[in-house]
Amino acid sequence: MLKLTAVSINHRTANVEAREKIYYSSEEIREISDKIKAVARESLLVSTCNRTELYLMPSAAPETHNSLYQLIREGKNFHGGELQVDFETFEGFDAVRHLFSVATGSDSLMLGDIQILGQVKESYNTGVELGMVGTVLHHACQVALKVGKRAKTETRISEGAVSVSYAAVELAEKIFGNLRGKTAMLIGAGETAELAAKDLKPKEITRLFVANRTLERARNLVEQLGIGEAIPLDALSQKLPQVDIVISSVGGSNYILTRDIVAAAMKGRETRPLLIIDIGVPRNVDPGVKKVASVFLNDIDSLNMIVQKNLDMRRSEIPAVRRIVDEELNGFIKWYNSLEVGPTIKMLRDKIEKIRIDEIKRNKNRMNGTDTEIVEEITRSIVNKILHEPLTNLKNVEDGTSLVDRVKLMKSLFGLSEESGGKKDEQD
Repeated sequence: MLKLTAVSINHRTANVEAREKIYYSSEEIREISDKIKAVARESLLVSTCNRTELYLMPSAAPETHNSLYQLIREGKNFHGGELQVDFETFEGFDAVRHLFSVATGSDSLMLGDIQILGQVKESYNTGVELGMVGTVLHHACQVALKVGKRAKTETRISEGAVSVSYAAVELAEKIFGNLRGKTAMLIGAGETAELAAKDLKPKEITRLFVANRTLERARNLVEQLGIGEAIPLDALSQKLPQVDIVISSVGGSNYILTRDIVAAAMKGRETRPLLIIDIGVPRNVDPGVKKVASVFLNDIDSLNMIVQKNLDMRRSEIPAVRRIVDEELNGFIKWYNSLEVGPTIKMLRDKIEKIRIDEIKRNKNRMNGTDTEIVEEITRSIVNKILHEPLTNLKNVEDGTSLVDRVKLMKSLFGLSEESGGKKDEQD
């Protein structure tokens, strides 16, 4: 039986405020690693914006779920009732299944999250560096990364925008083909604008304007992104003629872009289109802008329709992802169970060899030197021939019996234990 426990604090068990407080940076994982290793044979700490999970194989007596949760809390200096959140627990191969599901993004708050696979890999690398990850979790993480890649390439679990900001960028790509060389403008410098800017940056746009009522906030966003030019909101009309894409997300009851402003910006552009995406609530853009030639205007309702359609598509892929998880989990289980074969064979050989040697010693005074050598050779040959078939069958029988059941039966039939000879598998 795999003695692995996972304790998970995630978007189902805790709100974002609590998840932020329990988040571990790489440096904080380093600081707590010695405490974890003191009670763990192997361990892995995965921490992202939406989950903190500790996977642990105990070094001695099994740790309780609550003690592992307390260990996570203490690493963040929470004691007593300072922070109390619910958590999920997984045991044995269910813990491995959970890790595989996490790597696919099918367990994420944002279904099909494309970043989670990289975060799992980073956690694994940190665990290896700190000497936390051993044979079993090393193999589990390697398979988890494989599962994540298979889910991404063999299913559509990560396809399509499922956030309004990315839906805006995806819509722009559909209209322009690609965004390389285009100029974009963000109206607003809040969270939505920041997310849109991060989604635009990899698209190789040439220029990015960030217009905001508070210029300092626009400058801070530009500095954080390492791309763009901050402009005051009243300079918007001057820059608009240069722009291909506008994404607006500011508060207020008045239109930021009126039909007259947009019509003036379109003069001299010939047929070069302008895409305006209005994410503001209330709307930032006069609906009459749609009547201006070569202008495409989309509001948050149309983006939400795109997001919902993509979410429905991703949900439809969950059964396919689960099949991949199950397939790879079965392979992992076979690998883990095979770890028992070697030690069991050694225990059996050691036990039979001890019986053989003890019998020779007991009858040694009845034999001369030559007889002893002959008996040694004959009895060793007999033992090898007797053991050959059962040991071969232990590894290779294909009658539907699980390997772990065959190993248990072998141990039971021959009374094998650590005391009977050999050494118990460290991973058991």
